[in-house]
Amino acid sequence: LRSHTLHAPRGLIFDRFDNYLVDNQYIYDVNIIPKDFDQNNFNYALVNKTLGINKEKINSIILPKQKQRVGQFRPVLIKRQVDLDTKAILEENKLSLKGLYFSTFPARSYPSDSKLTHVLGYLRQDKAVVGFSGLEKYYESILKGKDGAEYHLVNNVGIDQGKSKIAENYNPIQGDTLKLTIDQDLQFLCEKLIKGLKGAIIVMEPKSGEIYAMNSFPDYNLDSFIGPISQEEWSNLKSKKVFNNRTLQNSYPPGSIFKLMLGAIALENKLIKKDWKVNCNGFYDFYDTRFHCWKEDGHGTLNLRQAIQQSCNIYFYNLMQKVDFDLWYKETSKFGFGAITGIDLPNEKKGLLPNRKYMNETKKNSGGWSTGHLLNLSIGQGELLTTPLQIINLINIIANSGYSYTPHLNINTPRNKENVSYRNSVFKEIKLGMSDAVYKDGGTAYNVKILDDNVKIFGKTGTAQLCTNCDIIPHAWFAG
Repeated sequence: LRSHTLHAPRGLIFDRFDNYLVDNQYIYDVNIIPKDFDQNNFNYALVNKTLGINKEKINSIILPKQKQRVGQFRPVLIKRQVDLDTKAILEENKLSLKGLYFSTFPARSYPSDSKLTHVLGYLRQDKAVVGFSGLEKYYESILKGKDGAEYHLVNNVGIDQGKSKIAENYNPIQGDTLKLTIDQDLQFLCEKLIKGLKGAIIVMEPKSGEIYAMNSFPDYNLDSFIGPISQEEWSNLKSKKVFNNRTLQNSYPPGSIFKLMLGAIALENKLIKKDWKVNCNGFYDFYDTRFHCWKEDGHGTLNLRQAIQQSCNIYFYNLMQKVDFDLWYKETSKFGFGAITGIDLPNEKKGLLPNRKYMNETKKNSGGWSTGHLLNLSIGQGELLTTPLQIINLINIIANSGYSYTPHLNINTPRNKENVSYRNSVFKEIKLGMSDAVYKDGGTAYNVKILDDNVKIFGKTGTAQLCTNCDIIPHAWFAG
């Protein structure tokens, strides 16, 4: 009796409207059983021509195995994942290829126009095929299925006599289906918009935590991983840093997006009233250091709503002086910063939310932290780092006036609600500023305005410099 493993097809993956995102196709592995191999009756030339494996290599792999008591009966893989045309050529010449046989291998195919690279993830094959990144890894136990086995009778000269009726053959069981929250058409649109750039786009439904689109660029083709990938191609992909999912594995200074956070903290803790005003003349002197507004000639006198609308740095420098650092850290933590969101994807990063202890440790060679460091934090720069996923979670909390649901991609994930118990009036004021940023003169988010009575947009832009007086382009954000 000789057993053949029947590889189970992985579960299919669909979008929210039951469009195929991931399907299966069959490709083939080429094996040689040493016991059946006859080097005097083996068409080395044909194998070299079709598979690129020469006589010396085949003999070096197979001949030592023929001397092993058990190893001589075990199939030896000589070529992974050949297509149907190559298989057909070798099958036609099987009489001169004694000992060679094929095992079927279910591989992934991607019928959708949307690539969804970092969300879906790719597979790797060692002793078995496993999900190595993305949803393929996170839901490995659901998608992988269960292999089957087929037992063949083989006579004393190594000729296969067909399936045994004595041993119990059993069929493979396909993995379970995964239905996603993704809208493939919206995903495809986002991929077209960001193509050629470095960045990320996330589109979510605040009332449920369902992710409609999730993009990280640069990306790569998952088709590359259907068959063996060359060392050259692998090195090329790694050099372009395409494997990181920027939406949740990279963290960035959030820039002026974080002014929303500071405004909400100050209102909720009654450190200011909504009509508290600051005069912006373009700069803010803090001891011997001058901090500038992005608008050199200043914004004039503004309240909180106007400061959000025009993204005035000077307003928030002044506001930060009213907020105790420990309070800022405690309140910001409530909105999920410095922690993972719990999305159903692997390797999510938590960013960096600095507290007093962290600042003292990192600044100990320069006298420890001071309130001057807080000025940078007030406008989302300095030591603060966030993921795009954390930022959209903040926006969801604002949109819902105090709650969010755990971001998720599996449409059947139970909804987990997180509450931030701020007063409704706080979120109302923040939203008014975000609306003015889109619709009023001087609003920094005016580019996203859509003149349609059925559409209402609330937005906030952000720019985060990586260095001063240098040529490195700053990070740019929009959240709304």
